[in-house]
Amino acid sequence: MRVEDIDTVLELFEAVAAERRYIGTEPGFDRAVYRARLAARVDDRQRPSFVARIDGRLIGHLSISQHHEFGPTLGMMVAAEYRGRGVGRALLQQACAWATAAGYPLSLLVFPHNHAARGLYRSMGFLEVERFERDAVRANGEVWDTILMRKTFS
Repeated sequence: MRVEDIDTVLELFEAVAAERRYIGTEPGFDRAVYRARLAARVDDRQRPSFVARIDGRLIGHLSISQHHEFGPTLGMMVAAEYRGRGVGRALLQQACAWATAAGYPLSLLVFPHNHAARGLYRSMGFLEVERFERDAVRANGEVWDTILMRKTFS
């Protein structure tokens, strides 16, 4: 990810958040806070961010954060009209290459209803480690489970 990608990544983030289905963040997040977080990662080798483009258009983003309990943990989003076309797989391959070079495992949290993402992660060697019941409180009051998945690189 480059500095000039930040606004476009934020637009993608807003669009996926508005779906209220695939990521933990929902509309109403503090854009300035997220902008600062993205800017801080541009050259951070320990918390990299990757983007996917088609014909110059940014259509996907994957970031790796350092979770206090799970270690390197990824979050990914792909523009709705490009899902199911291999964009997530390409982003995940970049993350796995980073993890292999760094010698770290990768973890992620996914909602149980996100069958496409879970299938992608399994096909890339991620294993379901634990299910956290009633882990994510949504703006509408619903409480969703999450599944911890992890892949170890040797």
